[in-house]
Amino acid sequence: MHKNRYTAFVFVAPILIFFFVFLLYPLLYTFHISFYEWNGIDPIKKFIGFDNYKSMFYDPLFYQSLRNFLVLCVLVITIQMLLGFLLAYIMRRNSKLFTVFKTIIFIPVILTAIVVSNIFNNILAFNDGLINTILRNIGLDQLAMSWTANPNIALFSVIAVVIWMGTGFSMSVYVSAMTSLSLEVIEASRIDGANRVQTITRVVWPMLRDTHFSLTIISVISALKIFDIVYLLTRGGPMHSTEMLSTYMFTRTFDSYEQGFGSAIGSFLIVLAVVITIIQMRLSRNIQN
Repeated sequence: MHKNRYTAFVFVAPILIFFFVFLLYPLLYTFHISFYEWNGIDPIKKFIGFDNYKSMFYDPLFYQSLRNFLVLCVLVITIQMLLGFLLAYIMRRNSKLFTVFKTIIFIPVILTAIVVSNIFNNILAFNDGLINTILRNIGLDQLAMSWTANPNIALFSVIAVVIWMGTGFSMSVYVSAMTSLSLEVIEASRIDGANRVQTITRVVWPMLRDTHFSLTIISVISALKIFDIVYLLTRGGPMHSTEMLSTYMFTRTFDSYEQGFGSAIGSFLIVLAVVITIIQMRLSRNIQN
């Protein structure tokens, strides 16, 4: 009996070590540093209690970055899910042409942020960008603008890029989910007189409720972690119009050398992620019940 216990512990030990060293310890260390004034270089840290949190909650930039995150989160999740669902429904049949289309739509999902940012920096450039060049060539010069340098539209330009990157994933999830749908129910709705729009909105969409919920969870987690594409496209500018909590934390930590303040932002992000996870788990239980 004891030998079996030791054997089981040997198998479990690697994942436990990984959890404590690479997950639990960094989280606890982040909370610990958030109570200090520290530039991240000097060996001496000054304990200041909750001052970093007070400064964070009194900083207007914190609320702007939180607002930008919420706008991005809502728009990206909504549009990605709708586009992914419609594309999956249109290309639900097995055909070589649809397979090619689905492959092309999925390609942005596997591209790295540096590749995507390089592509869209060229597309969205003011002087010789693809969009502005097309607008000027067709006589719509007044519509040409600085897509990532205009504070009024920069956030929506970033959101459009994020949607482009993730729609293929949503489509692939919906394609997989639709393969398990009962075709008899769909055919019955058509026999009962439902048109195509009614079939999609009142039959197919409700039947994919679990898929909607799973995609929402994945998308929220991805939105919380978003950093690279925003930083590479705009670095949170112009005038902080695309500032996210992650870029806000990065700037204060590494550009301003405020390790304690950055850790306070990181701690807030951790708490926010935990709260969102708890809410999603409770909603999942209610849906299943």
